[in-house]
This record gives sequence, C-alpha cells and structure tokens, in this order.
Amino acid sequence: MNSRSKGCRGERDAAQAWSSVIGGQARRGRQFSGSPESPDVVIDNPRIHLEVKRTERGNLYTWLDQAIADAGQKIPVVLHRRNRREWVLVVRLTDAPRLAAEITETAEAVGGGQVSSAVPGEGLPPSGEEPEQPARLFPDG
Repeated sequence: MNSRSKGCRGERDAAQAWSSVIGGQARRGRQFSGSPESPDVVIDNPRIHLEVKRTERGNLYTWLDQAIADAGQKIPVVLHRRNRREWVLVVRLTDAPRLAAEITETAEAVGGGQVSSAVPGEGLPPSGEEPEQPARLFPDG
C-alpha cells in the first residue's frame, strides 16, 4: 500500500472516529473540494481545523506547526494514530479551553449534551495479535 492511499484511508477513519466520539458530521476534506488548502477532515464546527496524521513515525511539533499555519483563526488540532493504536488529539495547551467549549457546543447541538462513548474496538489490534504496550513514563527501579 502506498502512503497516499494510507493517508486517504486515515482521513476517512479519522472523520468516522471524530463523528463517533465528538458528534456531528465529518468527512475527508480534499476529496470533496480538491483544494490543497482544504483541511484533511471537514467537520460541522467551522472554528476547528483538523490535520490528520496516520503514520508510525513523525514529529508532532512539525504537524502542529502545519495545522497552525493552515488554521488561520481556527483552533488547530492534530489527530494522530499509529497501527493498532487509538487516535490521539494534539492541541496547544493554550487552545484547550476554546477547544473544550467548541466540543461542548457541538455535543449539545447534536446529542442533547451527551458526548458519545469511544468507538467500540477502536485502537485494538486485529484478532490474534497482542496489543502494543504503552511506554512507561516512570519505569520501576
């Protein structure tokens, strides 16, 4: 599989995960508008810019810088996932209060204030494989 098709699949997967967890509509950005300036994932909330990274390696600060540059006045957010891992959200701490308010507003608009649970089975390895263990911040001893 080439990296372009993996990126497209990652964007579709991220859009589905965002909708399932946060609520509202989400879809791949470039497939509909065709513009290089369009976000990776277009969501109902026009005040959030999503950058998707579906890769095993990379630099989260480089990704965040790209999201910041592309976001304009929107809140820059990076969604990242490695193989057999859950989606993680990367956002500047200073943007966290605005993002929380926007997510709350979205949840109230689509679900009466209830944020749905995580996507069932999301981040779990395929059957028969052992899950990857997270790195320990403070190893014993």
